[in-house]
Amino acid sequence: MATYTNDILFIQALDSYSYDLEQCVEKLQYVLGGNDHAGASNLMGRIYHERLHDYKNAREYYHRALCIDHEYVETYYYYPFLLIDVYDYAEAEHVLEVGFSLAQTDKARLHYIKAILLEKQEQFKEAKKHLKKSKHLALNNDYRYFVDNQLQRVNEKMKVGKKSKKKKSKRKNKTTTNVKFNSMLD
Repeated sequence: MATYTNDILFIQALDSYSYDLEQCVEKLQYVLGGNDHAGASNLMGRIYHERLHDYKNAREYYHRALCIDHEYVETYYYYPFLLIDVYDYAEAEHVLEVGFSLAQTDKARLHYIKAILLEKQEQFKEAKKHLKKSKHLALNNDYRYFVDNQLQRVNEKMKVGKKSKKKKSKRKNKTTTNVKFNSMLD
């Protein structure tokens, strides 16, 4: 019976997450005060990460969610973004690898997250590959449209990078002239 009550409170907390954070936290504290609940720990991690920007506590809650149930898939969709935000790329890579190994995870979503990780590391070609894989695995047109926009953004970044390299090489080829400025002290 206690598990059923905790699940109901968790669903209510999840429902109120986007519009009533106070009520959401209140319900989550009740759930987390009783038994271990992976969903509640994950949602509390999201609150600390996305709303409060308290990365230390967010990391603890995400980690707790994975310890409670390493197959709770929602954690694999949010925890890597925290790790990317704190520049822990190796751990983000590891979490994604585990996520890919689970049969029930949405591989399109994980490829998108992997692309964000690679983009953050300025590995744009690899990021594009993962975005294309994400688009290929997507099951709805809205998501495919979203991924198309992400691909366009990465392509634009690649173009900007190429233009800045060309400008740098042109600057190196130009001869410099010594120009003296008259100062008021002369």
